[in-house]
Amino acid sequence: MTTVTISSKGQIVIPKKIREMLGLTMGNKLKVSQENKKIILVAEPEVKPAELFVSASPHAADRALEASRGVDEAKIKKMLHELGIK
Repeated sequence: MTTVTISSKGQIVIPKKIREMLGLTMGNKLKVSQENKKIILVAEPEVKPAELFVSASPHAADRALEASRGVDEAKIKKMLHELGIK
């Protein structure tokens, strides 16, 4: 276990070895919580725009909506059948 010192501004330095092991670099964000007398730091995953958006053809959205409607219709038919409604 490594000991760190709190600065006059309430800051600490995360030891280099730990930063490297976790892949933390400047600008990464950490969530801070407290549990009893423990301070818990959890690295927020870095999300890149490419991971949020998908490039698709103009008709891809139409196909996805059509497939979704098919799934919804199947669920509705099953529910109605289970309720004894035709």
